[in-house]
Amino acid sequence: MGCHSTLTGAPGVAPSLTARTQGTAVSLGPRGTCLANCELFGRFAGQFESQVVPLWREVYDSLVGRAQVAPGSAVLDVGTGTGEVALRAGKAAGSLGRVFAVDTEEEMLEIGRRKAKELGASNVTFERMDVQSLDLPDDTFDSVIGNYSICCVMSYDKALRECLRVLKPGGRLTFNQSGPGDPHEFKVAFDIFEKYKTTAPSKKLREFREAKAMLSAAVERYKEVSATLDLMRRLGYESAEAETTTRVITYKDAGAFIDRLTIFNWRNEAEEIPRADLSRFRSEAIRVLADRPLIRFSVSDEMVFFTGLKP
Repeated sequence: MGCHSTLTGAPGVAPSLTARTQGTAVSLGPRGTCLANCELFGRFAGQFESQVVPLWREVYDSLVGRAQVAPGSAVLDVGTGTGEVALRAGKAAGSLGRVFAVDTEEEMLEIGRRKAKELGASNVTFERMDVQSLDLPDDTFDSVIGNYSICCVMSYDKALRECLRVLKPGGRLTFNQSGPGDPHEFKVAFDIFEKYKTTAPSKKLREFREAKAMLSAAVERYKEVSATLDLMRRLGYESAEAETTTRVITYKDAGAFIDRLTIFNWRNEAEEIPRADLSRFRSEAIRVLADRPLIRFSVSDEMVFFTGLKP
């Protein structure tokens, strides 16, 4: 789970878009939009590793299992983030196999390299690269894997085309993404958070808001399972299939859930909210989400796994 946001070729999105945020015009070109979208992952790579990765370990295991990585195979992990999927794939591929893991954020990749070194995973290599424009030869990999990464690009079809191009004939693409709807708890917290967001954002935050809006517009239609499967089939994938599952993440309490959102997911917004207001948001959200004492706080949502083969 990393970042691959660029504008070029995005369906229905112009290469440069001017938006108005709180009455102030902001214009981002392709590079600016990419930086605004990806900055969160690079800037807070350490927090991602310590606070997000532990919550996703079962998902990483499931994804690599579904990819059916065979001993001795060549694997590409797109949007590797801090390398959790790549390292699992490297273990499955064994000493005769190899894993090439790519992401656009160097800070994420550095953490992945460090973990690979600590684990002695010499068959896993990390490189900075965009899944929408892979600097890799055709017909190279037995398996391409993506954990919540293909769904986060500005050109969904470009990413899927590139994955198909670098697969060997008979090779398998396996990736996952959220289902059409957001978890109830997330929507409740988000609606409350909206009330506390600054109405006088900095230039950097205005750019971030625009970039997020553009990314959402580019990928929204592919949150529908049928739309993604239709695209895969049109691009040439055979045996394209999807399985919808339920993902459950358990937190210590509602406060831990809210803290994760403000520390990572909503960090850019939270940094421009006065401390007192942020505290009030936390108290209000906890009160609404947990109106009775809970030992644990669980959030469940739909997750979709997609697979397809190269003819």
